[in-house]
Amino acid sequence: MTGKARALFLLRYLRDHTDEGKAVTANEIMEAFKEAGEKISRPTLREDIASLQEAGFEIIVREVPGTATYYKFTDREWSLPELQILIDAVSSGMFISRKRSAEMIQKLKDMAGPTERDQLMPSIEVEDQVKAPNDDILYIIQDIKVAILNDEKITFRYYEYDPELKQVPKHNGYVYVVSPYAMIWKKDRYYLVGWSEKHRDVAHFRIDRIGKLSLTGKTRHPAPEDLHLGDRSSKVFSMFDGPEEVVTLRLRPRLIGQVIDQFGEKLEISKKRENRMDVTVTVHLSPTFYAWLFQYTGEMTVIAPEHVREAYAGYLQDALDDALGE
Repeated sequence: MTGKARALFLLRYLRDHTDEGKAVTANEIMEAFKEAGEKISRPTLREDIASLQEAGFEIIVREVPGTATYYKFTDREWSLPELQILIDAVSSGMFISRKRSAEMIQKLKDMAGPTERDQLMPSIEVEDQVKAPNDDILYIIQDIKVAILNDEKITFRYYEYDPELKQVPKHNGYVYVVSPYAMIWKKDRYYLVGWSEKHRDVAHFRIDRIGKLSLTGKTRHPAPEDLHLGDRSSKVFSMFDGPEEVVTLRLRPRLIGQVIDQFGEKLEISKKRENRMDVTVTVHLSPTFYAWLFQYTGEMTVIAPEHVREAYAGYLQDALDDALGE
């Protein structure tokens, strides 16, 4: 084993077996080299440790007279809280298969020290969530990223579920041609935002429903000047498109947090009363918006403009008719 290879072996051993709370002795290091079919003397070990320290690695040396010399590696790039956040994101991400989630979580745990790894477990309950059935979406995400960087169009088929719960191509296998602008992660799903030649407008697509994606090599359609991805993400409920409208809601004050969660803090409060307040927001009208509003019946409603009030009343009437079987 050459000097460089020996130093790398030593560094890897210290990284994997020590941390702030655990040190190893010189004897343990020498035994590890022996198990790998190599030998290292104490003077060489001290020289290699000094070389690693000089290179900038944080290796603590503690000499206890009459007993042993202890070494530990404390140069962790990621703190325990940072790794926990990443593990929870991987665990809850619906676009990552269970198998790939487990593999990625293990890799993240390996970045922590030996005394910390057992503390790193997913803290978010995901038993009832639907995880992606395979890893195709990871490669689709990578291809979309390449297309965005190369300023080129992509083509793909879009899938939906049939009554037998099987994914089938939408519109009989229609091939969408899209100029990708960005990907948005919202509610644990990835969405593609781009110019759709089918819709002749900016559209949103759930990436887990995209298949047979290809790069075309053709220059993409330029993004509209008024396209603001941050605002668009907050205005589009679950990525369902619809006409943009300024809407005034009347609600109980305790629900203001629910409105902020959906629209962000860019809203206007026009009136305040003891048990009601009026809030004006900009949304993309869609059945999804009305469904969100419906859950707060009796506590939140639309008061303006009139045509949106009428559309919401029609939505409520349709729901009542369906419930009564009419």
